Amino acid sequence: MNGSFGVINDKFLIVVLAVMVVGAIIQITLGGVVRVTESGLGCPDWPLCHGSIIPRWEYHTMIEWSHRTAGSVVGLFFIAAVVRVWISHRQNTFLVAVTTGALILITIVGGIGGAVVLSEVEPALRTLHLGLAELVVLVALLALASAATGWTPGQISSVSSGAAEAAIESVQNLRNLVTIQRITTLAAVLVLVTLLSGSYAVWRGAGAVCPSWPLCGGSIIPESELVWIHAAHRLIAAATTLVALYAAHKAFRLPGASDLVRLLSIGAMVVVVVQILVGAANPWTDFAEWAQAIHLSMATIMWADLALLVAVLTMRPFSGQVTRESGVGSQ
Repeated sequence: MNGSFGVINDKFLIVVLAVMVVGAIIQITLGGVVRVTESGLGCPDWPLCHGSIIPRWEYHTMIEWSHRTAGSVVGLFFIAAVVRVWISHRQNTFLVAVTTGALILITIVGGIGGAVVLSEVEPALRTLHLGLAELVVLVALLALASAATGWTPGQISSVSSGAAEAAIESVQNLRNLVTIQRITTLAAVLVLVTLLSGSYAVWRGAGAVCPSWPLCGGSIIPESELVWIHAAHRLIAAATTLVALYAAHKAFRLPGASDLVRLLSIGAMVVVVVQILVGAANPWTDFAEWAQAIHLSMATIMWADLALLVAVLTMRPFSGQVTRESGVGSQ
């Protein structure tokens, strides 16, 4: 448990990274709108749209063009972050790696987006496109967390090594903290699996085969392959819900946990409940476009919240001051 934090007092970089994260989530949401409105071929060419930078006004064209344009704007922030880090924070190799990796990933995602269009919305490419976009969110979150804390691998907390040892003693031993980290990591992974299984169900044509909730058409046992696919997505989602709630509860109750850990824990629990309601609203509204789009957006927010919680549990799990007697910190 060696090493001290070289906190980065670079407000410009932190703002740029925050915009990166929020922009990436918005971009995924817009991608969901493109999908549910069937606007994927609103721009049949790439990178231009109907041969123009700004195409003619048409419903599906504008939806697809907005998705592309937002992605280009977000990409500029990724470039700005990488330039800033390489110029001012080259000594933080972890921050350099994650910001540069985020830029490389978003470039790949953009290229796959072009391939999706040119292949006339190939389903497998569309799922890969979403999966990599979610990884962009993850890497951008790691960059933001690292910049905000000055964390590099090998450090466990923003407090001094002595105080960190006291905090660990207060939760009995390091294994207890590691267990919470692992449970939360599992929850985040399950959210991503659930998200991609939903995408798979949609491109297989199984996204709207169950007209009711929680059962599928009132039947416990699925009666066709498509219903099995949709039912599998619901079962994975149910397991994910339980693990996510348990992980957030455990993180919230971590003795000496920082305010950010507790805030993210509460956020995760709230988002899980909202996502359950939105998921149920899909069949209840006959899979309205707004319900489908919000469903994907909330899944991405849940993924981002839990991924950031994992990062904070690794980088800054405890409050700024910890006493050996109480193990409870204060900022």
